[in-house]
Amino acid sequence: MGLMNRLERLTGDKKPDSGPAHPGDGSRADEIRVLRERVDALLSRRPDERGQPARPSGRSRGVPLGELVSGTETANDAGLFFCSHRLAGGSYRHGMRCIGDIADLDMGRLAVLANDQALRGLDYRRALFLDTETTGLAGGTGTVAFLIGLGWFEGDGFVTQQLFARDYGEERATLLHLKDQLRGRTFLVSFNGKAFDATLLAARFIMNRLPDPLSGLPHLDLLHPARRLLSHRLADRRLGTLEAAVLGFEREGDIPGSEIPQRYFDWLRRRDGRLMADVFEHNRLDILSLAALAAHLTELIDPDLENAGFHQGDRLAAARLFLARERHFEAIRLLGPLSGCACPETAREAARELSLLHKRQGRWPEALTIWEEMVRRDGEDLFALVELAKWCEHRRRDFDRALALTMRACSCAARLSPQECADLARRRERLEKKLTTGGPAASNRSAPASV
Repeated sequence: MGLMNRLERLTGDKKPDSGPAHPGDGSRADEIRVLRERVDALLSRRPDERGQPARPSGRSRGVPLGELVSGTETANDAGLFFCSHRLAGGSYRHGMRCIGDIADLDMGRLAVLANDQALRGLDYRRALFLDTETTGLAGGTGTVAFLIGLGWFEGDGFVTQQLFARDYGEERATLLHLKDQLRGRTFLVSFNGKAFDATLLAARFIMNRLPDPLSGLPHLDLLHPARRLLSHRLADRRLGTLEAAVLGFEREGDIPGSEIPQRYFDWLRRRDGRLMADVFEHNRLDILSLAALAAHLTELIDPDLENAGFHQGDRLAAARLFLARERHFEAIRLLGPLSGCACPETAREAARELSLLHKRQGRWPEALTIWEEMVRRDGEDLFALVELAKWCEHRRRDFDRALALTMRACSCAARLSPQECADLARRRERLEKKLTTGGPAASNRSAPASV
């Protein structure tokens, strides 16, 4: 049974009478043409997954990509791919920032953000900002980075370059171009790139039998410092959330990242540039946001800048980041002004961190002054009362005052956890026992009671 007859049986359609076929009169070509027309007609009758009009057949190219995305077909030793190259000048605005204002990143503070001293002394203009769009989020050898977004500072502007594999056969060419672009680059900047982008690209280099040029490069993954500095007030740490909250940038009509893999699969079938134009713009904005976010975070942890320009809770988080990095001098410079700020909660937390730092470093007069000031502000400040009680008991041997402070702390029982109540009870019993047994310095009654 011929193919046309099988098609008639499946569809119930009858082939139009086209007369007898004679060898050598072109009837075979006519049959192929008719068959193609009937297949296209059948496809056009089938609705797609969303109940929308049917997609064009695989032979319909739609709108060429080059008409919607500024770029050219590029060739190298591995083949062809599509490359978009754009320059955002110094006056270009991304949210609240101009590109020219962020084109001078402090490498010392970038090293603090990355917790990698290898970044100190490098040139920010030799950074490569990296973001990929992939065929899936699970990773693994089956996931392909079909669009590799790159960015770097050039003069007072910022370049974005996007490498697009128009089909799987062009992946090797994009990777080879990426390898070329990494020459002279000294470090990477990404958002969740350590866990995803760089790892995925390393796997793709291996699959294409190419050396991995990303291996060994210092890498600032902005997700981790952003989480430490901003998670106290943000519902999540997605790049879009950070753009709106700290960069003042709102995307309009942006494609959700979860839809991007399907867009590429549709592109492979339809070759319609309208499917990919939104993906290119989404990726380009991601790269610009990486540069703007890097600039914002370096300014946020700058002790020389006034607190008034920042969310006070963010500055407190910056001080805690310096403490975690054992950078005590910068932490003190941030905590000092914050301990007297207008926000009571931030002021208390800053005073607490500052006093504990003084305590660890043996600067007891400074720590004592902070605790006494905290109690003057709030007579039921449990932390300050307990720290003063510890100081009176162990440093001054003033058991009377230590017991009085402990009793004041116990009066806050309604706000205490069971563990705090148990700790205070043990402290009270110990102090009462010391006073009852009349130890060598059971009571330093001449000590002034400043609280």
